[in-house]
Formats: sequence, C-alpha cells, structure tokens
Amino acid sequence: MTAMSAHAQGKAEGSTPTITRITWLASDHAPQMKGSDVSGVTGRVTAYLEKQWPGVRHEIVFANAKRSWQMIENGEDVCRANMVRTPDREKFAYFINTQLTPPPGLIVRRDTLKRLPRNAAGEVQLSRLLADHTLRGALIDGRSYGPALDEMLAARPVDSTVSLFSPKDFGARVLQMLSLGRADYSVEMDMALIMAGNPPDLVSVPIQGAGDLVMAGIACPRTAWGLAAIRGIDKAYGRPEGAANLREGLMRWLTPETKAHYAARFDAFYRERAKPSRIDP
Repeated sequence: MTAMSAHAQGKAEGSTPTITRITWLASDHAPQMKGSDVSGVTGRVTAYLEKQWPGVRHEIVFANAKRSWQMIENGEDVCRANMVRTPDREKFAYFINTQLTPPPGLIVRRDTLKRLPRNAAGEVQLSRLLADHTLRGALIDGRSYGPALDEMLAARPVDSTVSLFSPKDFGARVLQMLSLGRADYSVEMDMALIMAGNPPDLVSVPIQGAGDLVMAGIACPRTAWGLAAIRGIDKAYGRPEGAANLREGLMRWLTPETKAHYAARFDAFYRERAKPSRIDP
C-alpha cells in the first residue's frame, strides 16, 4: 500500500496512525567534520528524539532539497528538518518551528568582492548582480532561501548566468565550485561555510533587502501520518529542555557577532518554542 493510499484509508476510517518509524530526508551531511556534527542538524534532531520519543525508530536517508520536497509534496511517509517555512509549502506539509536563523548571504571568493554591485552599507544589490553576465551564479534547485530572496531570485532575467544544481550535500559541492573558479557566487547560510570547513578563500556578504531572520522547522507531509508524526515531534520539543536543545544546536553554527546582534529575537523565539505548538489538521 502506498503512502497516499494509506492516508486515504486512514481518513476514511477516521483513525490516527501509530508512528513506529520516521524516515528523515537530509542533505546536511558533512563528512569533513567529526562526531555528531557529521550528520549536521538532522543527526542532532534524531539523537534527541530517540531519547524523548521511545519506541520510534529514526532513519536518515540522504536526498537533495528538490527530491526531498517532491517526496513530502507527494505525501510519502518522510520528514525533513531545517526546512524553510513558507505559505506555499504549508499547503503540502505540517510544520513546527525549530530555528529562527540569520538570513543567507552571498558567498563569493575574496578575489571577486571588488566586482560585486554593493550599496553604501556594503550590502550586495542582488538584482544588479543577477543581470551581470560577467559573473556566474550557482544555486541549489528546489531550495527556498526565504521569502525575500526567493522573490528576488524568481525575478532574475531569463538570460541570467545562474545555473541550478541538485547536490546531495548541504551545499558543500557548490562552495567547492566557487573555490575552483567554476562559478563566481552562490547564496548560502554561514552554517554551510562552517560545515565546509571555513574555506579561507570564501566570504559571506549581506544582501540588500534580505536582512530578516528566516523561520525554519521540521516538515512532514500534510497527511494523517504526517499530522501524527509532527504532533509527536512537537510534544518532544515543546518543553524547556527541547527549546534548550534546539538553541544549543543553532548557536554552535553562529559567530559571536551574529549571536549578539540577534540576542533579543533569539530569546523571544526560544521562550515560545519551550511550549507546545498549535497544530491544526
């Protein structure tokens, strides 16, 4: 029986599925790191849930962002951590908020900095950059970079020199392309640079008009199975120790300057995260 037919039967019978296993889709694999960091955010989530939700088996399967979303959209019995939450995605998935993250920046080689169109504050003017045919962009297909950046990227010229890729990792291969000179810029979070070992030749530059924090969370399909799964996950995280675990997991990927700049926003978010979420069917 397929995931979708099982869902249809569950709705017809009015039953609530029993969650015994969750398959987690992940692309935040960092083989160059050690210990628990190898599996990135997803590994930390499953380690916590194994302790807080006994009786449920957690399995990590690596899939790129585009494939992961297709599986969730198709109603398969899978979940994904660290997924940007948008209104369009909420049509097909149940979410709980787990991270309020600093926005992605433009990643470039240091020797390319002087070629970027920037305002007086040093922020990149992305629309001008996307229209510049002398610089090549590399983005991850099927990924959301947050509402503001998604809108800017969708409005790029049809003849822009931006190429889309579907790597299985958390963007490390795209960053390698930049280092090797096969592309000139990408859009990525600081965490990706850290997971890639902080390449000394790459630097992150803020983007004009995209400075808001980005809400990310855990997503499961909008099915009976997905609702049961997301409620069980939220029960594990909707308590003070759950919020503390999530906060610790994020802070390790941020610079001291970023932590200080957003301190008040982080405090407010994790106070709310320490309580159960409202999840409507």
